[in-house]
Amino acid sequence: MVTLWLCAGGITGVLSGLSLRWTVGLLHPGATGRAVILTMAGAILRWVLTASLLVAALQRGAAPALLAFFGLWLARWGVVYWANRNVCV
Repeated sequence: MVTLWLCAGGITGVLSGLSLRWTVGLLHPGATGRAVILTMAGAILRWVLTASLLVAALQRGAAPALLAFFGLWLARWGVVYWANRNVCV
């Protein structure tokens, strides 16, 4: 059961992180209205996906919710690291 909730959180985190990376790529000063709509749709989709995972885990108890949150947290930081590993400071 531990692996299930960690993996569910991890998969949700990876999808959320990749969606966020894609959304950031759409934004620039000359962005059209379509880019703004896609940005808002992506944000709502990420929120719904994350909330659904956490609500489902909370219905099973506190431990599954914490495991799902930890998997989500680890995966999102992993995507942030992966996306920025070639960026020079």
